[in-house]
Amino acid sequence: MSKQAVGRVAAATVGVAAAAAVLAQADTTRALLLGLGTGALVAAIALAVVLTYRGSGVVNFASAATAMYAAYVFDGLRRDGTLFLPPLPNPLALVEGIVHWAGADGFTVPHWPTEISLGSSMEFWPALVVTLAVSALMGALFHLLVFRPLRHAPPLAKVVASVGLLLVLQAVVVLRFGGTPRPVQPILDKTPVDLPRGTTIPQDQLVLAGLVIVLAVALWALFRFTRFGLATRAAAENEKGAVTLGFSPDFLAGTNWVLSTLLAGLLGVLVATVNGSIDPVTITLLIVPALGAALLGNFTSFGIAAAAGLGIAMSQNLIQYLSTKDWWPHSGTGPLPGVKESLPLLVIVVALFLRGRTLPTRGAIGTGRLPFAPRPTGVPAKAGAAVIACFAALLFLGPDWRLGVTNTLIGVIICLSLVVLTGFVGQISLAQMALAGIAGFTLSKLTTDFGVPFPFGPLIGAAVAVLFGLVAAIPALRVRGVNLAVVTLAAAVAIESFVFKNPSWSSGDQGARVPPPRFLGLEFGPNDSGSLDGKLPNPWFSVFCLVVVVFLALLVVNLRRSATGRRMLAVRANERAAAAAGVSVTGTKLLAFGIAAFIAGLGGALSGYRFGSVTPLFFGSIASLTFLAFAYLGGISSVSGAVIGGCLVAGGIGFTALDQWFGVGPEYTLLLGGLGLVVTAVLNPEGISGALGQLTHRVARWLPSRRAAAPPATAPGAAPAAPAAPVGAKS
Repeated sequence: MSKQAVGRVAAATVGVAAAAAVLAQADTTRALLLGLGTGALVAAIALAVVLTYRGSGVVNFASAATAMYAAYVFDGLRRDGTLFLPPLPNPLALVEGIVHWAGADGFTVPHWPTEISLGSSMEFWPALVVTLAVSALMGALFHLLVFRPLRHAPPLAKVVASVGLLLVLQAVVVLRFGGTPRPVQPILDKTPVDLPRGTTIPQDQLVLAGLVIVLAVALWALFRFTRFGLATRAAAENEKGAVTLGFSPDFLAGTNWVLSTLLAGLLGVLVATVNGSIDPVTITLLIVPALGAALLGNFTSFGIAAAAGLGIAMSQNLIQYLSTKDWWPHSGTGPLPGVKESLPLLVIVVALFLRGRTLPTRGAIGTGRLPFAPRPTGVPAKAGAAVIACFAALLFLGPDWRLGVTNTLIGVIICLSLVVLTGFVGQISLAQMALAGIAGFTLSKLTTDFGVPFPFGPLIGAAVAVLFGLVAAIPALRVRGVNLAVVTLAAAVAIESFVFKNPSWSSGDQGARVPPPRFLGLEFGPNDSGSLDGKLPNPWFSVFCLVVVVFLALLVVNLRRSATGRRMLAVRANERAAAAAGVSVTGTKLLAFGIAAFIAGLGGALSGYRFGSVTPLFFGSIASLTFLAFAYLGGISSVSGAVIGGCLVAGGIGFTALDQWFGVGPEYTLLLGGLGLVVTAVLNPEGISGALGQLTHRVARWLPSRRAAAPPATAPGAAPAAPAAPVGAKS
């Protein structure tokens, strides 16, 4: 028996024994069964993930966000018969902003409609039909506009595109309905059902669990016995062979995308009514346990994915019940938080250990390449010009722009950490802001409780972030690509709940205080007095951030030029070839994770100084996804790309300009970031920096050719030179 088979048998034995022990008590049995409702949604999302991977080779991080979006669509139809539209910024607002800047304040332009009225409030079935139609349309658009062009792209491009869709869907809902929970009318009957041993649970949860099981069986039968399912399996194993047999991989992928969004939308609607409320975050983050369930099913088995999804959610509900017991570990005055949220991470790590190194191999016709990592040139001139411009802006511009520059500088630091890890080594990390938060919360603890002075506080905080980064690197020694993205996203969610919301480290959602920096009697915190114009923020804190950015940027530039940087690029290109050439793949990955974590840790410390506190919201998992969007949009493989990405972060100079000049408020940050990420992944994986570099290269090649084609100058009064005779012409 193979090692993997032995591991699966051992895991199954332990699971059966644990289940028997839990079911021995009626209260624990009820706690497990009360998780059936959420488990049904997790299982449905896992089924949708398996569908999209089997059909198109995409691990869709936006499946849960699709379910959340469908729940809001259904609720709007049921409330007042309105179908809300995405709140895209009006392109004519740019014209309006220019006219207002010129002095004509009364000038206005038409705006996008916000909704389509379909009459009065709808009954259940018409509302469900319209919602499923919207879900199917979303699946078709996702395939046609995003993932069909990325069919032969590397995994990084597909991951960031699906992350971009997640951000867009969440941003649309936040802009339309805010972030607070929204009550939802129940649909299914909640009559208690009596089970053996005195256990009762609502009927709607049993119905949902039964529905998911039926759907899993139906999908299994579809892929096992129908022509469509067999064709999809054939295309997954050998695309070229499927084309030869007359099947269209593009049609198969699109159909599976539509089926997956229909499935997610249906269960999103039903589970939202069971829970009684919806919000933009709760359902969206269910992608983490759903990915764990899909991994247990090897991204191919519908039955295992559905069973694992039900089991993970039910186990989380049991953990929540057990946390009310006196024997449960406590932190402060309450139970130790984050254990429930850490369970999917444990499941994912175990699944990766049992399953092996890679996802199931797909017989794609071809694959694209990762973004090019250019060798830095003209660094002194570029760096000098940037420093002078930034210093002048800090000294002479107003407080709003000064704040924008400060936010940009901190954003550049976080983007630099992604350049090292993702741009140079190809490791997709979705936890960089979590590592930054580790440093920020450590800095708060050191300064407030132990009086550790500056600069030791931020340096120790960054060192602690390095330790967490090295722990996160352990899975990277075994897996990479999409697998690593799944692990790091689960780790970000676990860190957010286990560390950031731990009363021993913070005040829950209120965060933890960070005193302003002091050094040799100098007070240069952002809210300290001493500003040149008497207004806040203090420009000298921004100058300090500028010094840190210059130091880290030069560090990354020299890393790219060095032999270590060449080894990183070799590992990114082909790990086996790099190992054959004598490169230590393990050492290179650990070094990259350590450097990236240190850089992110310094960014987290500066962010703590900037706001005077650190909060779970700012360093949460969604924030990590947002920073990946801006880093990739700017250009994830170069320092110049990190600078551009920093300009695009929330509150940076890019959005300050949009707000000041064109009236596009900061609330559009998440939406524009997600849209920019999707467009960049599809049209230009090199990012804005790469596009500018290509344009500069073309202009540089075009100018000499124009000079060579220009006629020679003639002396005054001389006859112009005769044109050259065509080749082959007689003289």
